[in-house]
Amino acid sequence: MAHLTVASSENAVIKLFEGIRDNFSVDQSDSADFGPFTAGYEVAFHLEGGDVDLQSDNSIVVSELDIKWDKLRVFAGIDIPELCIGGFCIIPNPFGGCLVRAPRICIFDDDPDIGIDLNLNGLLTSEISLAAKPVLKYYVNPARPPAMNWLDAEDAGLANHWQLFIDPEWVDIDVFDWSDIVGDLLEDALDNAIDGLLFFLPGWAKDLIRAILGPVIDLVRAILDIGDDIDEWLSDLLGVSLGLFDLILTLVADHFAKQYPLLEIEDPFPVIPYQAGLIPVKLPIETLAVTITDDEMILTADVGDTL
Repeated sequence: MAHLTVASSENAVIKLFEGIRDNFSVDQSDSADFGPFTAGYEVAFHLEGGDVDLQSDNSIVVSELDIKWDKLRVFAGIDIPELCIGGFCIIPNPFGGCLVRAPRICIFDDDPDIGIDLNLNGLLTSEISLAAKPVLKYYVNPARPPAMNWLDAEDAGLANHWQLFIDPEWVDIDVFDWSDIVGDLLEDALDNAIDGLLFFLPGWAKDLIRAILGPVIDLVRAILDIGDDIDEWLSDLLGVSLGLFDLILTLVADHFAKQYPLLEIEDPFPVIPYQAGLIPVKLPIETLAVTITDDEMILTADVGDTL
């Protein structure tokens, strides 16, 4: 039988979870080259909410853990094949050649030719769910000299600790909805990019280019491989092509499993602090175990023989 048993209610576990949840934040950027276009993102987000449910199979299930986007910027650079117009002969030379030619104008000679920048803050609804098992680890303070005893370690703030992590067995992200205005934002960004690209051309040249290219917006859509569903395209670009959603899952799993423990217990465990010049009373914890039921988390410990 264990020497010590401590039980925490589900509400207490929820409070502990909220503490490590609130320590999670990400500020990340990345980009990639996809041939005719490049794309990337800049994101910053944190976590809010989350329903915590203790399970009788010694696990914790967290659902409806909201991703709150503090920054969500998507950008793309598009390379359009070079197009030249003009240069045709206006007044031919009857003896050969040309006396007067129309100006020759070439566009789309940069790489990228068009830049699109979408600020999507507040336009994406998404949340995380996960199931995790409790994992106990013994943390040896790396700053503590090997020969330092427990009393000196306490005075120096270098005590060792038992740490209780929740290690996700699976983590899912659900991208529920893009705001209805996302499609309009993309259309406007493309139109503005085209207008900005052609601003220096005379009217006849703009009309001729648009007549040659057809609707320019359709050309850009084809290069970006945007179908009829802009929401799906954005989700595929961020989640599949750029790997943002997998990155989020990895960061969340690492945060709970490795970075921030749900609970830390000092070893030796303090029982009575310094009093009237007397040294503190502490109990060395030789072994520690955790069990989760439907309504509580139970810690059991065996006390060691020596400090």
